[in-house]
Formats: sequence, C-alpha cells, structure tokens
Amino acid sequence: MTEFALVLPFLFVVLFTIFEFGIAFNRAQAVQAAAREGGRLASLSSTSVGDVQNRVTATLAGMPMDSAVNTAVNPNPAVCTNREGLTVTVTVTTTHNVDIPFLAPIVVPLSGTAVFRCEA
Repeated sequence: MTEFALVLPFLFVVLFTIFEFGIAFNRAQAVQAAAREGGRLASLSSTSVGDVQNRVTATLAGMPMDSAVNTAVNPNPAVCTNREGLTVTVTVTTTHNVDIPFLAPIVVPLSGTAVFRCEA
C-alpha cells in the first residue's frame, strides 16, 4: 500500500502528460488543416482576406482553442487578384496550455502554414 502511494503521483503525471500532449497534437493537426483550407481558398482570384479568415474560423469551429486564432495572408490585401502563377501563403497561429498536475503550466505555440499557387 505504501509503495502504491509513492508511485501513484508519478503515474498520474505520466498519464496526464500523455493526455495533454495528445490534445496538443490534435489541435496542431487542426490548425494545419485550417491553414490548408484557407490557402486553397486564397489561391482563387476572387477571394478576399476576410473570406480566408472566415474559412479558417469555420474549419476550426469544432475544435476548442485555449487562445485566439490569428490568420495571416501574404500578400495582403489583394490575395491572388492579377497574380496568376505566383504564390499566396496563409499562416494560422494559436497556443495551447498544457496543464499537468504537480507541474508548472506549459504554453505550447501551434502554427500551420500553407503555400498555394494563385489560379486564374
């Protein structure tokens, strides 16, 4: 019983670490997918920056984030108007707070980038 009481906190830390980093990895994949969705939309000539931001927000609608999601489109503001053959880059950033019992909180930055060629 005493040995179990001594090992239990270590087991909890390991278990919560696995859970928290699994959640962080899931959110990182969602951020990357949102960047791809925004980049695909940004590659069209009739798209505005607001349209890209709305698509990124819609893609992340089912994924709760710990902080605000920032979307950057380069070049801005014309996106792909009259830029056929050149590229557009969409970068989505946010953070995830890793809370593990008995340890200090860790803030993990999450980022996703997509580069697409502008289409006519």
